Amino acid sequence: MVDRLVGLISILLGAGAIWHAETLHVPFAADPVGPRVFPTVIGAVLILAGGILAARPGKVELEFGTWQRALAVLVASLIYPLLLLPLGFILATALLCFAGSLAFHARPLPAAVSAVATAVVFFVLLDKLLDLPLPRGPLGI
Repeated sequence: MVDRLVGLISILLGAGAIWHAETLHVPFAADPVGPRVFPTVIGAVLILAGGILAARPGKVELEFGTWQRALAVLVASLIYPLLLLPLGFILATALLCFAGSLAFHARPLPAAVSAVATAVVFFVLLDKLLDLPLPRGPLGI
């Protein structure tokens, strides 16, 4: 029952994100992509994931972490914007993902590999495909 409820909530959140994206307007040529793309993509992913969860329910376990875990993710998230310019998007994002993974008890090597892969994929999506300039850092990547 909880799985279907989580799926329905995801569908509603996704629909709300897409609806809100349609209300965003900017002057012509202010941005090559526009502000609608990101919330629309996120909304579509939420709707798709929620639909799959609602159609093919499985056991959903709600886990409530410790305050130390939440504090670790909070601190990493607060430090992240400060690291973007000096380190660049890829390295700063990889560090944030790595810290988040470790907070949820991931093993260090798989966490590092997935953190770097996540940072590179997001860099390619945002910087190359959506043409949104991101900080390059000292290595120019």
